[in-house]
Amino acid sequence: MPEIFLAFDSDLTRTERLVDRSAPVRILLIGPQPDRQAFSDKKRTKLEVELNRRLPDIAFTILDEGAAPGLARDDFGRIRGAVERLSPDLIIWQVGAGDALAATDPDDFARTLEQAADWLRGRDIDLVLIDPPFVANVSHEHLYGRIVKQIDAVSDRERMNVVQQYGATNYLSSAKDPAGALKDGRTCLPELVAEAIVRAATR
Repeated sequence: MPEIFLAFDSDLTRTERLVDRSAPVRILLIGPQPDRQAFSDKKRTKLEVELNRRLPDIAFTILDEGAAPGLARDDFGRIRGAVERLSPDLIIWQVGAGDALAATDPDDFARTLEQAADWLRGRDIDLVLIDPPFVANVSHEHLYGRIVKQIDAVSDRERMNVVQQYGATNYLSSAKDPAGALKDGRTCLPELVAEAIVRAATR
């Protein structure tokens, strides 16, 4: 996987501090669609496995809020409530797919991301966004591309950390030998997320 898909724009300050002390790290997952959890059971387990494989001395706890509305404004409300109840150290937020399909106003979407970033920054909680996947040969793909560009623009302004699932899955789907990497680019998400987080937390 090219380095561009594994590099974050800024530090995961709280997570790095905990890793340096070999302290537990609580990770909250917020997912994108009303009929799915943030990660399937299999992928959620895989994320824990991949994090622990890379940092075996750290106890990672995955907190899952379950099914999510999929719109950024609704997810932000869930994040605020979950922070009060669960006190996470790091939030992994799959964002944009619902807003793309709902044709959310780009400026409203951007404001929500900026507000969420500011709110979490004020509480010393790390945030990692995951943009939508690339899905070839579907009629609504252009909607995903539009929202991904908005996520890129906001993350550049706010120095937000993004796991570039769209770019990574596009890269894998167009690889000459996809079987040499993964048959389905989407199946690499837990590995991609774990690698990016560990690199940021240990640099």
